[in-house]
Amino acid sequence: MWNRREFLIQMSLVVMLPTRPAAQGIQKCTAGVGTDLGPGQLQILAAAIDEIIPKGEGMPSATEAGGLKYLQYLGWQHPTIQEEIVAFLETLQQAASARFAKEFPSLQHEQRVQLLTNLEIDRRSGFAGFVGYVYEAYYTRPQVQGALSCSKALANADELELLLAPVRNMKRLYREVP
Repeated sequence: MWNRREFLIQMSLVVMLPTRPAAQGIQKCTAGVGTDLGPGQLQILAAAIDEIIPKGEGMPSATEAGGLKYLQYLGWQHPTIQEEIVAFLETLQQAASARFAKEFPSLQHEQRVQLLTNLEIDRRSGFAGFVGYVYEAYYTRPQVQGALSCSKALANADELELLLAPVRNMKRLYREVP
């Protein structure tokens, strides 16, 4: 017995029988859901995104906001993005091993920042792409948008009067109609 997802995948394959290579590509893409990032890579990813967007000033860190899960889903939906993220994580781990002889998650905060700064200079395009995905994962979260869009407290009556004074002093922009 198939579940709904398996049924839809099989039916899409039946519809696309004449284009067999494309159908195989779809089946490969959907078959590996969530299996491409291992536990070690997830730890590196969590540590890296929390260094890029740390917790502070009343805002959650990237992982607290759900950025890790978002990036996993993003990679599932777009395999090329997942390949970019995995390649950056491998580069990050290799740099940590070469420079400090440790895994990236076990480095101190200063060492992580130093390593990311070096990668920003040495691997500009890979770093910029990764940071873009991290920003997307963070700033699209409802919890973050809600915290950013909260308006400041209402001004008192004197401040409001100061704001309205220039408008009240303006000449009329219309004419009276009898």
